[in-house]
Amino acid sequence: MQNELNPTPAESPAAAETLTTTAASTATPPSPPVVNAATPIATVQPATLNYIVVGLVCLVIGAIMGMVLAQRMESSAGIDQTQVAAIINSAVATAVAAVPQTAVGTAQGLNENTVYTVATEGDPFIGPEDAPITIVEFGDFRCGYCRRHFQETFEPLLAAYEGEVRYVFRDYPILSQESLVAALGAECAHDQDAFWEFHDRVYDNQNVLTREQFISYATDLGLDVATFTTCLDEQQHLEEVVQDYQDGQTLGVGGTPTFFINGKPLIGAQPYAQFQLRIDAELAAASTSSAGTN
Repeated sequence: MQNELNPTPAESPAAAETLTTTAASTATPPSPPVVNAATPIATVQPATLNYIVVGLVCLVIGAIMGMVLAQRMESSAGIDQTQVAAIINSAVATAVAAVPQTAVGTAQGLNENTVYTVATEGDPFIGPEDAPITIVEFGDFRCGYCRRHFQETFEPLLAAYEGEVRYVFRDYPILSQESLVAALGAECAHDQDAFWEFHDRVYDNQNVLTREQFISYATDLGLDVATFTTCLDEQQHLEEVVQDYQDGQTLGVGGTPTFFINGKPLIGAQPYAQFQLRIDAELAAASTSSAGTN
């Protein structure tokens, strides 16, 4: 289930699709267990706990996939691909949901005047690595507002600031199993240097987010289809996608799309003019700083 962040009258009409639905439109973290104050307890850092949970979930998924394959080998009739996909997708969907939400980041939200440190290593990007502006998008391929941003702002932005913007995409698949499988497919395309071409096709055909459709994109793009299919079916980038989600939670991302422009957040499918204001301000500040050091 998801909700939509409706803008206030003073804000832009853009909106973002949120992670969960509650009366206050925010996630309520589970109550901690009651512990006797006199009883010594061991503490585990939240980040460590997250890694433990991710590892256990991946282990369960591996076990499920192993049992499915074993059953197929033992049975002459086997299990059809639809059944296999349903079992695996159901298991994979729990991976993202199982990652503990970072209560501090979620509760505090994002402050547009704060500069956040957003990791981008290994994530797909377009534009020069040394560009003065880095835009990081946390997106969901099933998100309608992400698609609106892609259709109305993404390409004009890159064209207007060619050579000045490095645009990075990070996965935040919060809406459905389809969101997660699409994210995994895009990462498999990234392995073959075709992330952005795959990205564009998914948003152009957002109503069809299926394994078969993703394999057809791989074929159309001239990828090694066997390698792509194996990557997708074996969920080879699950840990990376979950890490993106976890990092978004830590930052306080509450919905998609959420952007960070040189570390400063911009929430929702804001119009081109809003991005232009932020980018021009960053470029002016960089120019002033450079002039001051000369």
